[in-house]
Amino acid sequence: MGMSLLGLRRRGRLPAWVEPGEIITAARGVSVRLGGSLVLDDVSLEVRAGEVLALVGPNGAGKSTLLSAFAGDVTTVRGAVDLHGRRLGEWTSSEAAMRRSVLLQQVTLSFPFTVADVVRMGRAPWSGTVLEDSDDDAVAEAMAATDVASFADRRFTSLSGGERARVALARVLAQRSQLVFLDEPTAALDLRHQELVLSVARRHAAGGGAVVVVLHDLNVAGAHADRVAVLSRGRITAAGPPRLVFTPGLLSDVYAHDIQVLDHPNSSAPIILPRR
Repeated sequence: MGMSLLGLRRRGRLPAWVEPGEIITAARGVSVRLGGSLVLDDVSLEVRAGEVLALVGPNGAGKSTLLSAFAGDVTTVRGAVDLHGRRLGEWTSSEAAMRRSVLLQQVTLSFPFTVADVVRMGRAPWSGTVLEDSDDDAVAEAMAATDVASFADRRFTSLSGGERARVALARVLAQRSQLVFLDEPTAALDLRHQELVLSVARRHAAGGGAVVVVLHDLNVAGAHADRVAVLSRGRITAAGPPRLVFTPGLLSDVYAHDIQVLDHPNSSAPIILPRR
């Protein structure tokens, strides 16, 4: 390549990565209205490089909408989102795609693309750049990380829901952006692959990236997230480390159900159980 990636980033030929601990994106007083209803109401939340941040809360709390606001996929009626120190709207779509990647809840493809074809779509932002030479390595690495390499030649339309979810994640990983948004990435997965996906998220954060993930399972969030943000009725009720945020009183109030929080005998992660 003739010059290191660090050198290329410093000279502005590639997007510079935010240093671990620094803010990579932030919602500043964001409100979103959908279908006449205020779905997010004055939400402020910062995301820092090097962390996994889980968005949790009951159905309809605004988790996916907040993720969409961070990604720029919904219009805010108030407030703004910053990305890499600038307003999100100041970046072109290509520039934004070099800095963040997004996994939606459902990925629908009508054409009979192979798994490898779908994963390679994640490399589109780098077409024509010095990183285009890394396409093959990025695709192979992403497929290996998500356990889909064994069926790389199968048609995406022939896959099960869980297999499609992992291929969609591989596409996001192949994009190799510092900031990754995941909307319920474990919903269609078995236990083994749930752990695989969250382990991938943890490794990305450990390497200096940042992951914002919508999760329904509080135990999974408590085990894998550095911070959690609890949403309720379009607002953030609490945000911080799971051990501090996941209290019986707060969770029972937010979920309108009596919830207990127990200590795990072999882990620092809390155990969240509804009382039956």
